[in-house]
Amino acid sequence: MQPIRPFSKKLRLVLLVAALGLLVTACILFLLARNLTPIARWGLQRSLPAAKIDIQNVAISVPGEIQFENLVIHDPKTGRELLRLEHGSLIFSFDDLAKRQLGEIRLQNPEFVISPGWSGILPKIPTDPQSGNPITIRRIVCDYGEIHYDGEPIGSPSVRAKFCLDWTNFHADQLDTLSLELWDIRANALGFTDPFLVLDSVTITGAPAELIQKCELRSLDISGGALAVGSALDQITHSSDATGSDTGAAFNWKIGLLNISKVRTTLGENAWKPESDISFVLNTSLVNLSPAEITKTLGSTEQVVEITDLHIPSPLDPKTTVLKLRSVLLRFDLNGILHHKLNEVTILHPVIYIEEDLFAYMDETSRRISAGMGPLSTPWTIQKLDIQFGSLVLGSGGNTQYGLPLNFQTSAENVTLNDLASLKLKGSLLIPAQEYKFPAYQLEIATQPGELQFSYPPSKGVSNVVGTIRVKEIRWRQYQSKESWASVTFDREGINGTFGGGLYRGQILGGFSFLFDATSPWIGWLGGAGINLEQLTDIIAPQNFRMSGPLGFKMQMNFLGRKLERLKGDFATTAPGRLQISKLDDLLARIPDGWSGLKKSSLRIALESARDFNYDTCRGDFWFVRDQGLLDLKLQGPLGSRTFQTVLHADESTDGLWKKTPNR
Repeated sequence: MQPIRPFSKKLRLVLLVAALGLLVTACILFLLARNLTPIARWGLQRSLPAAKIDIQNVAISVPGEIQFENLVIHDPKTGRELLRLEHGSLIFSFDDLAKRQLGEIRLQNPEFVISPGWSGILPKIPTDPQSGNPITIRRIVCDYGEIHYDGEPIGSPSVRAKFCLDWTNFHADQLDTLSLELWDIRANALGFTDPFLVLDSVTITGAPAELIQKCELRSLDISGGALAVGSALDQITHSSDATGSDTGAAFNWKIGLLNISKVRTTLGENAWKPESDISFVLNTSLVNLSPAEITKTLGSTEQVVEITDLHIPSPLDPKTTVLKLRSVLLRFDLNGILHHKLNEVTILHPVIYIEEDLFAYMDETSRRISAGMGPLSTPWTIQKLDIQFGSLVLGSGGNTQYGLPLNFQTSAENVTLNDLASLKLKGSLLIPAQEYKFPAYQLEIATQPGELQFSYPPSKGVSNVVGTIRVKEIRWRQYQSKESWASVTFDREGINGTFGGGLYRGQILGGFSFLFDATSPWIGWLGGAGINLEQLTDIIAPQNFRMSGPLGFKMQMNFLGRKLERLKGDFATTAPGRLQISKLDDLLARIPDGWSGLKKSSLRIALESARDFNYDTCRGDFWFVRDQGLLDLKLQGPLGSRTFQTVLHADESTDGLWKKTPNR
């Protein structure tokens, strides 16, 4: 066996150098491990020399993973936080080192602030291949983070959003599409607590190279949310107009495809809590537009909203309806809404309930408008207003109601409203020519065009509604009047009206007052002149008797609801005439068998003497009170006079003047 040779000098030197190298490496690694935090702070500061950076702790948790906590980047000019990272980690491998790339970066609960301060601290990323290739990051992962935008420059809305991302092989020249998911987005205007915009989900996709070099996004998808069109949005729009600023103009952004779906838009200030029945869902797709162009396009896109079965309650009793709108069709765009303008409003089948509640509502709304209360307190302008098939009902909704033969309609342009829902117009609503039939009352009315005028807002302290009807023909049973008219004024106390027209070659004129009371009392008067008595008696009792001569009359009446309480009047002819009883025998045959002989004989003599009687004057009067009354007729002629007194009664009651005076 040969003896072992000792190590050569060269081998011993190699081993010594290797041992020293390992020792130095171990020392360096030991020093690095003990001083990772200041080293990381130094490295970040070298990367972002203009920023103020603070990091609390950096440590190697396991081989190939460096963890760091509480990383904060400040704006050196203002001191505001631009980024706060609660926890993060860098995972790397020898393969990453060989490819000269960063491994996997994991971010936990980062708070990222969008601010102009970033422009002063971010280094320029080289895009020219001659300047070197950008660093590649194998993967960037964030399961949950928050983005804040505090509304800079002044006038822009503040925005809060949550986000997540998972990017692979990220570098500045990357052309592959990456996506950023955002949710729970809220936007507030300066001075407003409630958000005017809330979005459920937003997906942003783009390529880093296109975003950095061209400021272009490939797509932006918005799904779900709410937009409140009110003072907050109006403030932001006017602020942008006044300053001439545009958040997208500074970077000349371009969005390849914008998809918006299921965004509910309402009038009001709070996107979370709609304050108006006017709402619509925003759905649209736009291609290759800048943010300014998108805003202009969305603002000018016409929207159509229909509100059905809208009931306006009384301020005196919420269960009482003062105005009912079956259908309201609104055409508008967002630009117009912000300037309180509507393109077109079509109202179908409105019903106005005329009673004290209506005028109480008008006064209450006027008070609220004067005080600047309510979302619609600012005057609105309607470029085109169209109202069709309107009707009036006497009596508030839920109480006793009487339909009036007053259908109305109107069409106007550039109408200013103080309150869209209350329809308080300074103008007239047209009453179209129509035919009305009321079979239960044996009544037919054919009207000519008329008008219904709202004296509101009150001029000279008067709140009322005035309706004027021109009647072509009125037929009640066998009676007929032509070329008539009626003017009705509705106010807080009740209804006052006048009417007139032609009746059998003469003229009639009348009026009435209907009081808003539980018993619905009303009074009326009617007068006539020059009425052809021959035509009138031919209708009253055809082929029984006839009277001739021009007739004038006047009468007063009182009602409770539909019940006649009192009727009083008188009449007289203004020229000589003639009384003829053509069917005297028929009248005599109708005398009741129960009458006494004296009573039968008196009636027979009276009728015989008036069978054919010429008179110079004919006068009479009548009254009727609660189902009983009297009619007195006096004829004076060349052959003397004739006097008739007729008892009027509406039932067979044993009480009454006609029962107590059998000689009449």
